[in-house]
Amino acid sequence: MNSHFKSGLARAVLIVLRPLLRAMIRNEVTHAEFAELARQAYVDVAYEHFTIPGRKMTYSRASVLTGLSRKEVQRLVTIRDEGEVSIKTAPNRAQRVVNGWVGDPEFLTSRGQPRVLPLHGEKRSFSALVARYSGDITLGAVLDELVRGGVVERPARHTVKLKATGYVPQDDELQKINIMAMCTADMLSTAVHNIESKPDEARLQRQVVYDDVPERVADAFREYSQQKTSDLLQDLNGFLSKETRQAAKDASAGTRLGLGIYYFENQDGIVSQQESSNEN
Repeated sequence: MNSHFKSGLARAVLIVLRPLLRAMIRNEVTHAEFAELARQAYVDVAYEHFTIPGRKMTYSRASVLTGLSRKEVQRLVTIRDEGEVSIKTAPNRAQRVVNGWVGDPEFLTSRGQPRVLPLHGEKRSFSALVARYSGDITLGAVLDELVRGGVVERPARHTVKLKATGYVPQDDELQKINIMAMCTADMLSTAVHNIESKPDEARLQRQVVYDDVPERVADAFREYSQQKTSDLLQDLNGFLSKETRQAAKDASAGTRLGLGIYYFENQDGIVSQQESSNEN
């Protein structure tokens, strides 16, 4: 790696770290604790992505790749193998229920909108929806969580109405952190893939960015983008829900995929953009 590229990569890492470190400092995670996590991540990535085909990764090779001592690599591998550090999170069951509600024809009206569901019933009911999409989580637990998150409402005692097609836990900060981790990791994975791959193998990675947007326009754009992206995500969810149900009998191994959308405002100018509007 030449020095110019390495310098650019270092600047990119600083930009990526700043919002993450803001959350860590606010939650009293010290530099020493972060450094331990970084060492663990270096070893994990070395073992997962840089093993020579047909050969077992050794402590010595991992040491060369990461710059850590062989003894330190051995310590971190032991921690990883004992499961003391875990960064994987299970899919959120409440979100799966919402996805089923907006994507499964059984729970949609003739116009493709989510039905107001009776609480109980064998078909086209909230209990049937939960049984199909929540795994072993009970109806009461799912309903309580969705009501608490402001995603559903109870227009009558025995009915449930979907208010929002996106589920974000309102009070559970740890769950919000897990969502942040998964979304950020997915976005960075795509960006790194595009850096390393040929142009014709690139994945979708687009932005619309404007500088110096007046507050009136910003307010209008927040509302406009919320509606547009909500419609798009509902459409995409319906497509995947339908296609995966039809392909359920396919015995071949599947893959995890999706499309993420996020809104941002950088009043502190963390990332400098061109003075004119940009679409990338």
